[in-house]
Amino acid sequence: MWYDPAVGQPRQCVVTFRDAEGVEHAVAVTAESLYEAAALALQQFRRSEWSREASLDTGTFKVEVCEPSTFYRVKVAELEQWLTRSGGKPRDVALRQKVRSRLGSPELSKS
Repeated sequence: MWYDPAVGQPRQCVVTFRDAEGVEHAVAVTAESLYEAAALALQQFRRSEWSREASLDTGTFKVEVCEPSTFYRVKVAELEQWLTRSGGKPRDVALRQKVRSRLGSPELSKS
């Protein structure tokens, strides 16, 4: 889930989500990995009134890494599974711990 071999270099990203009514929401985040960018965006989106929609939990984010410009898609359900997973390669465990720490809790809060 790293952008490239230059691990540890935070990148500016724009994460977008299209809600059930077709409105596109976007946030800018700085992250070292695809899932970190998606998790930070999900945290910001959940602070908004529109995020009470079921479409957020079942939707997909589009993640644009700004330099060089690259796009990825992340399903919210897969992101939340990744955040709650334990074990794995040491690098993966460390990344999940870092993302959880940035979010302020071991799991994403839906409230």
